[in-house]
Amino acid sequence: MDIESIQEGDFYLREKRGDGRNGEGATEVLTRVELGVAFGSEKLLNLEILLMQIAHRATEIEPLVLDAESISAESAEKVSEFDLLCCILDSEVTGLENFVGSIEMDIGNAAKMASDEDSVSGVSSKLQDATVPLKQMQDLISAIRSQSANFNKLIDTSHDNSGASEDGGYENGHVSSHSAMHSEGKRNILQMLDQSMASELDLGKKLHDSESVMEELKLKLHHSENESFFLEESVEAISERMFAAENASELFLGLSKELIGKVNTIQFDLSASISREGDLKSKLEQSLTKDISNSTLKQDSEKVTWEALQSQAQPDAEFLTLQDKFQQLEEWLRESKSGLSLTIASLGANEEPQNMPRSDMSTFENIVNDLKDATVRAESRTQNAEAKCKRLSHTNMQLNEELKSLKSQGSDRAGLLEKRLKESDTQLEHAKASVEAIVEQQSMLKSSMSDMEQVIEDLKEKYLKAETRAENAESKCTLLTDTNLELSEELSFLRGRVESLENSLHKANQLKMSAAKDIGIKTKTITDLVAKLALERERLHLQIVTLTKKNKILAQKCKENINEVAPVNNKVTANEGEERPTKVIEETVPDSSPTQTKVKRTAENLGEEEDEMTAPLEDKPGACSTIDTIPVRSIEPTVLNWKCIFAAFLVLLAAALVYLLYQ
Repeated sequence: MDIESIQEGDFYLREKRGDGRNGEGATEVLTRVELGVAFGSEKLLNLEILLMQIAHRATEIEPLVLDAESISAESAEKVSEFDLLCCILDSEVTGLENFVGSIEMDIGNAAKMASDEDSVSGVSSKLQDATVPLKQMQDLISAIRSQSANFNKLIDTSHDNSGASEDGGYENGHVSSHSAMHSEGKRNILQMLDQSMASELDLGKKLHDSESVMEELKLKLHHSENESFFLEESVEAISERMFAAENASELFLGLSKELIGKVNTIQFDLSASISREGDLKSKLEQSLTKDISNSTLKQDSEKVTWEALQSQAQPDAEFLTLQDKFQQLEEWLRESKSGLSLTIASLGANEEPQNMPRSDMSTFENIVNDLKDATVRAESRTQNAEAKCKRLSHTNMQLNEELKSLKSQGSDRAGLLEKRLKESDTQLEHAKASVEAIVEQQSMLKSSMSDMEQVIEDLKEKYLKAETRAENAESKCTLLTDTNLELSEELSFLRGRVESLENSLHKANQLKMSAAKDIGIKTKTITDLVAKLALERERLHLQIVTLTKKNKILAQKCKENINEVAPVNNKVTANEGEERPTKVIEETVPDSSPTQTKVKRTAENLGEEEDEMTAPLEDKPGACSTIDTIPVRSIEPTVLNWKCIFAAFLVLLAAALVYLLYQ
């Protein structure tokens, strides 16, 4: 009972220390306090039972303590047992007081935690309820303490009485030997208790070390779990970054492909624009040549008109020649108009892809229409030339105006073409700049792609490292779980071993007690046998002595009868025979009082037997003849057989060996 309570108290204190290291809440401390109160109440009940047993023994010991003369070995043993029980009670009461103090400290800490956590409603009421049984426990402990003080006073008085009566009590040899044996037994029991307590302390230390190892392993497991959790988070973040980088790389690849397509289209447009520029240049050259030809035609027409004006008064032959020339001029004009229309159509076809303005198109259409009107007018003029020669000057003026307008239109077209060439040059420069920018963008994209590839490779390496770390952490976790299982198995094995050791200790104590009782009984029987053997030895020795004396007396009587000795001599011999056995008895009697009484009785019986035997011899004088004929055996005093003593010694030695083996 005491060992279990001590172990439970140590477990509670270890829990308290462990919980002090780990930051617990008020509810957990409250549950621990409730368990501690239940444990303390059970221990108080056990102490009350022990107190009742001690009080019962105190009632038995009080008369023995008061009577100093009546102290015996049994009373001394009872007093020593009572003293041991009182010491155990005091130690248990002090341990329980410390335990109650630790519970009060826990209640104070829990109250502070409850006030900090703002959970005063439920926890504080439970703490107040827990203080009530603690006060009751303290009152009971104080009552037990007062009763144990009374018991200690009784023990002090018993020690004083025993010290005063030591001289009188230990005069007897048997009592001294028994007390010496009892003191040796106490020493052996105390040594056994010390050994058992040392083994229990070692087991408690081992359990505490194993619990500390378990706590360290739990902390390592917690740290490894945290590391694995952080590694998983980092791996997830790295995978997210990898996914984002892959998406960005795909986007950059798509953008680069689009830019490459745009660059190709721009290059194709540039080549097309360059070809168009060449065509436009060739067409400009053709238009310039046609303008030159038109200018020559105009000069010729002016010359013709001038000649016609001069030769207005010439005959009809000249008029016919002029008419032929005019027809030729009309043909030349028609050819020039057709060439102009073709150039306009080619210019319109080349300028439509370049998005010409509608105003230019309308001017070109107006010009075409004007040219058509001019042709119509020229035809009418040619038809009416014969009748309207006088109007040649007017028509010549109109032609000059038309030529001027054509010249102005040709110069305007040349300016427009030059402007368009300049615009195309600027567009080419812009296209080249855009191409260079696109090339630079491509180079930047390539560099960024290479950087992204390097980043992706670095991320892959980090991911592989994280995977290796995670695998190492998992392997460590598995190792830790295996070690934890092994330690838990060892703990369970140690607990079972401790329980088995406790059971074996209990059984050993019981066996020791039973062996001690058996040894005491055997020693008592052996001492009784030794005493009986001594008595038998003394009795046999006395019988032998008396028989020898009887033989001597009978021999003397026979001689006296033969020599016809007077009866007076017979009386003298009888008196001598009585004195000698009494002397022998006085020499052989031991110191013990019961043996003396027994030997005296035997001596008296033997003296009576001798008197009875001598009386018939005196009455019958004729008996000498019969005695002479009887063969007389001379019995001498012999020593007691040493085999019996050796057997008794062997029995005592075997009992001592059995006792030592049970220790």
